[in-house]
Amino acid sequence: MCGRYYLEISKKDMSFVDNINNYNFDTSYNISPQSSVPAIIQNKLITTTWGYFPRWLKNQDNPRPLFNSRYESLLEKRTFTSAFKNNRCLIPLSGWYEWKTEDESRQPYFFYEKNKLQLFAAGLYWNRSNGDIETSIITKESVPPLDDIHNRSPIILTQTQIVEWLSDKDVNKIYAHLKEIDYSNILFHKVDKAVNNTKNKNSSLINKYEEVPF
Repeated sequence: MCGRYYLEISKKDMSFVDNINNYNFDTSYNISPQSSVPAIIQNKLITTTWGYFPRWLKNQDNPRPLFNSRYESLLEKRTFTSAFKNNRCLIPLSGWYEWKTEDESRQPYFFYEKNKLQLFAAGLYWNRSNGDIETSIITKESVPPLDDIHNRSPIILTQTQIVEWLSDKDVNKIYAHLKEIDYSNILFHKVDKAVNNTKNKNSSLINKYEEVPF
């Protein structure tokens, strides 16, 4: 799962994006679903809404947007198959948060690239009739040691995988190449529970939490 993340745009790491020098985004340390977020679509940064509302979901009571799409469902569920074939995008992030139940409470952890490089998550997008664009981050089963915190992780792409992901290659080949994702460059640490409140946006949210002994 990836239900919260941090983004600080790195122009150096996104030099391959056509409009990187003309796109502005205020750094946010606590992005939540339904926030306005940048996505890389057709090699340009486009402002989108994080979370997809398919028609069938809107008819439910208190619907929550699909801010994650399961890798295992991309070729199977009608909700995702068309977007996977035609509307693949990248969701840039600087790190993401996951929660683990510890001592009967939910403890947040922050995940990031070991050299503080920009990360690019595989994503899907949907064009709405009003001109808005909705996005979702694709996740798959976590691998050790990430699975000690949560059983799902966003699919983080390498530069080689990014080129293929944004290409018009056969979707079955793209799908197969996503089976093994390398997370060896991802580190994580415990952070303060202040991140639980989406109103908190300051930079201290990503700092390593040190318990004060009594």
